[in-house]
Parts: sequence; structure tokens; C-alpha cells
Amino acid sequence: MKTYEHIKEFTVKYCDADFKDELKASAALAYMEEVACSSADELGFGYAYVKPRGYAFMVSSIYMECLKPVVIGDVFKIKTWPSIPSHVIFGREYQFEDKNGDVLINATSRWCLIDMNNAKLLPSKAIDNQDYSTYNTTKLFEKVQWKAPAFKMEEGELKFTLKIANSEYDHNMHVNNTRYADYCFNCFSIAELAARKLKSFCISYVKQCKEDETLRFYRLQREDGSFLVQGYNEADEMVTQAQIVFAD
Repeated sequence: MKTYEHIKEFTVKYCDADFKDELKASAALAYMEEVACSSADELGFGYAYVKPRGYAFMVSSIYMECLKPVVIGDVFKIKTWPSIPSHVIFGREYQFEDKNGDVLINATSRWCLIDMNNAKLLPSKAIDNQDYSTYNTTKLFEKVQWKAPAFKMEEGELKFTLKIANSEYDHNMHVNNTRYADYCFNCFSIAELAARKLKSFCISYVKQCKEDETLRFYRLQREDGSFLVQGYNEADEMVTQAQIVFAD
């Protein structure tokens, strides 16, 4: 029996590209969210399943590696498949391919199932309609560092600040995960990004943010040339952290 794989085709729209005509990291994450939700619907544990139960899936970490540039007008497909969940972690793999079958981006993510009535984590057995023997066990990465190294706030440089407003929200009534990618890349100038090609991006979501909160983002460059970004709320609580690596 062929192991499960869900495939969806996309075209890079003008609004999903940056000033270099290349796919933004936030747009890549949005495509991943779209195909993940479509796959979950197909498997029977999507929005129509979790919503009436008062549950919601929320992504906790994402790691992606960019192998080839994706530009305006490119047509590509994303293959995705969930991995067998652990007690509270639901994993998912993604592979972006062009029309020739060449891999453009490899990515993986971790999700949690939340009871929206009390904000408690739910065990994976709360999804009771899956036959995990049919799941694809292929992993695109042998090992993933799910969280970026942390640094003290005073060690970094304040690069970006914003006040959360309604346009950041999604249907789970909190800031959508894709927005944080834009916040992290807003810690770089146009000149800095123009001179660099993204190699990999890792982001973790630590704490949910709400309307009217002010977030501050700090950046630190490491000795190996990679960049760390951390976002804080008004209570100086870390809400997200990321590691950004550019090609040599």
C-alpha cells in the first residue's frame, strides 16, 4: 500500500513576493499552512472535525531549508504528510517541487492540539479516527534543532517594534504564525536582504500575542554569520525566537 501524501499546486503571486521578486518566508509558511489544513481535512481531522469539539491545531515550530529560489509566476507543488504523533506533538513534513520535480524547499513543522475552552494541551489520542499504520514515516531531515539558541535581551539590538492590531489575527483569535516571519525579517534592512540569499529559517512560537500588545524584536549576529531574532511583549516575556541563516 502506498503511504499517504497530499499534493497541492500553487503559483507565486505578486503579493507573496518581496522586493527581489522572490517568495517571502511568510508566504512560504502561508502555503504550508494551507496545504497542512487541506491535508488534515482530507484525513478527517481538519477544521470541520476540531471546531465543533472546541479544539484547534496550533503550530509550535517550523524549520525550512531553501535549495533553489522561487520567484513571481513560478508554478510549484507542495507535497505534505503528517508523521505519527507523540503524546502531544503532531509532526508534518513538506516538500516544494517545481514542474520538473526539482526540490525547491524542504520543511518540517510541529503542531499542538489545544482545547480552546481552557487553553490546555490535548493528547494526540483526542484525535480518534486515524489509522497510523498508513502514515508516511519519511523524514526530510535526520535531525532538527527546533529552537534557536537564546540570548539575553541586552545582548541584542532592538530592530523592530509594532502594536498588534486586528489584521494580525486568524480564526483562532490570535496572531497568525505567518505574521511572525515578517516581523523577524523586518529586523533587516532592504540593503542587507538585497545582498543575501536565504538558506534556512527556523522559528518557534513561545507565547500567544493579543490585540493592543506592543512587541519588540531584537537581533543578534553570531560568530558563524547566522542571525538570531527574539520577540518580547510589554512584560518582557519572549513570544517568539528565530534563527536565520543566509548562504555564503
